[in-house]
Amino acid sequence: MVEAFLFGIAIFFGWVIFDFVKHKKFSKENILSALVVGVIGGVAWFIIEWIF
Repeated sequence: MVEAFLFGIAIFFGWVIFDFVKHKKFSKENILSALVVGVIGGVAWFIIEWIF
């Protein structure tokens, strides 16, 4: 469970950094999209851990 949470956080920060480099600014839309992607990644990692 902890690994899935950390994975989701890593995806969130990676996505935010990628968007910042791409657009040269922070916006609410980019932060929200990074949050959604991080949550989806964390949940997917949790499901994979749970199955295997």
